[in-house]
Amino acid sequence: MSKRKRQRSLPPTQNASSLSSASLDDGSDEEDHVHNIQNAVKECARYILSREGSKIPIKKADIAKHLATACQTPPQHVSGVISAAEKLLKKVYGYKLVSIKGKSGVLYIVVLAEECESLPSNVSESELRTMLMASLTHIFMSGGSVKEDDLWKFLSEAGLLEENDFAGRKAFIATFTRQLYLSFTKVGDGDLAWNVFEWGQRAHQEVPKMFLLQKMAEAFEKTPDHWAEQYKQATETNTAAAS
Repeated sequence: MSKRKRQRSLPPTQNASSLSSASLDDGSDEEDHVHNIQNAVKECARYILSREGSKIPIKKADIAKHLATACQTPPQHVSGVISAAEKLLKKVYGYKLVSIKGKSGVLYIVVLAEECESLPSNVSESELRTMLMASLTHIFMSGGSVKEDDLWKFLSEAGLLEENDFAGRKAFIATFTRQLYLSFTKVGDGDLAWNVFEWGQRAHQEVPKMFLLQKMAEAFEKTPDHWAEQYKQATETNTAAAS
């Protein structure tokens, strides 16, 4: 029986969550259907892994397009395939998918399922990674939001970015806002408006606040609870992650 005929045997309104219980013509078709779905799940996991290295969020629409091309997966099955692929990624690689609402639709970021004790080393080249870690720490210790000029001053004083390195600033903003480690937004209107940096959605998922606080404590020879507000946030984050 041809592949085209097998696909027509699937109910057109079938929900993706019930992929394994599709109503099929015969045992042979059912076997083929299960095999096709398994292949789609593996291909979905492979595609997500291949995109993960860039740290750029993956559009659900891109996954659907790839599955349609590579596995002829119909649109109504995409959500179910992604869900199964996430289980495979967690079991084999220890990753989880986090769904985010973007301007152009649903996005996914790939993070470790279990909280690690530092920022993953493949976040970027080492120089940018050091700048990111320093910036996230500074923002965290400053109450969660830092004015643009204040962050450039901090990075300059720390010897991580030259005072007038405007190309470096542009690259920093472009890289880490696109990867969702940082949020860069305008506050206010007119001449009184200013830009602020905050933690992005990936940073909240991936960067352990207690790790940053412990590093601060070591540097200043204090205990982490010396900074009461930050310690409270870090403890609450750990509790939420464990639940």
